[in-house]
Formats: sequence, structure tokens, C-alpha cells
Amino acid sequence: MVQTMKCIVKTKAGPGNLEMWEKPIPVPGAGEVLIKVHLAAICGTDIHIKDWEEFAATRMNPPIIIGHEFCGEIVAVGNGVSEERVGQLVSAESHIACHRCSLCLDGKENLCLNTKAIGVHIDGCFAEYVKIPSENAYVCNPNIPEENNAMLEPLGVAVHAATKVNLGGKIVAVTGCGPIGLMAATVAKRLGAGKVICVEPNAYRAEAAYKMGADLVLNPIECNIVDEMRRICEGIGPDVVLEFSGNIGGIQAATKYIRPGGEIVIGGLPNHDVPLNFTEIFYRGVNLYGLSGREMYHTWKVMTGLLNSGMDVSGCISHILPMEEYNKAFELLESGQALKILLRP
Repeated sequence: MVQTMKCIVKTKAGPGNLEMWEKPIPVPGAGEVLIKVHLAAICGTDIHIKDWEEFAATRMNPPIIIGHEFCGEIVAVGNGVSEERVGQLVSAESHIACHRCSLCLDGKENLCLNTKAIGVHIDGCFAEYVKIPSENAYVCNPNIPEENNAMLEPLGVAVHAATKVNLGGKIVAVTGCGPIGLMAATVAKRLGAGKVICVEPNAYRAEAAYKMGADLVLNPIECNIVDEMRRICEGIGPDVVLEFSGNIGGIQAATKYIRPGGEIVIGGLPNHDVPLNFTEIFYRGVNLYGLSGREMYHTWKVMTGLLNSGMDVSGCISHILPMEEYNKAFELLESGQALKILLRP
């Protein structure tokens, strides 16, 4: 008899269309592992999928089990994978690289031209079990809180952003205090930032930012953010901006208040094109860096070291709910009164 599992499926194109299904437990093929999911986290990408925004509409072919942030235990392996992997606690690098394109061969697998993503192109982790390539199953430290292990994938984005430039002793602005922005504030402090200033209009998230290490939180609705940022940053603005809001106005403002010669790392996902004054950026010597996921697997090594040395990012978790309450979880997130929500199958 084929065993089944519960899972959350994007059943068809269009807004909504998320349902709890029962499907057969997958069987790992060659080079794959089967993981029993312990905890899974909802990402902004999952909200894009639910609302069927352009990101999802141009990439997905439902029905697909969604979700890509999780931790769990390997319970079975396919051909070519060592049986010693069974029993390992793992998280997952959600990007599956081809290892054949010119970027992969140049060591830039996170920019792979043929990337497939867990929970977007193949079935994901909002399920009792998920199968993924063995190379994407990253071994976790079982001695740190399991909630941290469930968030390694998004934490990797914060770490990638924070290590893109040198933060030591610098004034760092973090724009957008969703979970990744909150993690970035903590990471920036651990990496030696002299001062961390968060920009966030939501009072609930602003309070969380202080708990995650921010020295100051500015509300861009209540002040002229360009003038205020310059005023409190030696009259010329912060050295570095880590941008996670994806807000068009927020990104434009950051290019104005960053100090001459400063650096902006773009990690947010705008819904539309962002008009920028490149002449002004050029003459002020500002450097812009795009960000795509995590460096495979350098970023994982760095964040593992940070966590093993005592860093804790579980403060950005607001709820842990049974997987069956996924509708409640999405409602909470879209209300703005939740941070990171974990689902337990």
C-alpha cells in the first residue's frame, strides 16, 4: 500500500488556490534524499505565489507543493547517496544549479542560468516529507535551536548581503524589517557594524528591530528620511545600506541618503521597475550590488559559524502553527501583525 502525506499545494494559476492535499510520499531517485520535515517557514515568495504575482506567474506550472525553508531528518536515500546520510538533521539550499552553464563553471552557482527552485519548479517542503538533491541537503547543528535551523535558507540571504561589503566599524542602514531585514540587523552587529539604523514604518516590526540589535529605528512616514538619515550620520549619510524593503520609494531614498562612496546591497524584491538617477549615483561614487540567494556554499559556512558562536535569530519568529492552519498563517502575515511564521507538519 502506498503511504500518503499531507501537503499544501498551489493547485492552479491565479490568486489563492492553495489547498491541503494528500499525496503519495515521494521516493528518492538517484542522487536524492527523502526528508521528514520538522519545521517549515513561510517566505515572502510563498505570498507572491499565493497572490499569483508576476514572480510566480512567470515561473510556476501548478499543481506544485510550495515552501522552501525548512529543517528535517533524512529518512531515505536514492542510488548513489551514502546510507550514512540517513538520520542527519538538514536544511536545504533552495536553488538547484545545473553545474553545466558558464556561471556554474565559474563558481557562481547562485546565479546559474538554469536554476530550479524548491517549492517553485519542483515540489517543496510544506509537507510531511520532501525529496531534494542530496547536495542541497545541508547538515545542521542539532545543538542550536531547531527554529534557527528551519530558517537557514532566509538567514543565508541576510548573511550574503552583510558579507557583500565590509561592515566593520561602519554605520549600516537596514531598510525593511521583515524577517530577513531583522536577521540582517543581528548579523551586521555580529560582524562589527559600529551602528545599525533600521528604516521601518510598521510599529510592530520596529519594536522587533530593537530586540534584534538595531541602535535606532526610523519611520520614513514620520520624517524626511533623506534629511534625517544624513543628520544622524555625520551629516553625510550611512556608509552602507542593506535594502530589504523592496519598496520603490525606499530604494530611491537610499540612493539619495547614502554617503558619497557608500555601498548599497539590494536584497528586496520590487514589484515594478525602479526609476533611479544614475547620473547622481555615478558622480557620488555610490556602489550598487545585486543579491541572488546565497553563495553556494560559502554563505552556508559563514552563517553556520555565526550560529555556532552563539548568534540567535529566533527573535524574528512570531508564531509556530500546525501546518493545517496555513490559511491563518497567511492572513496573519498579510495583516502586518506577524514576523516569521513556522509551520509544523
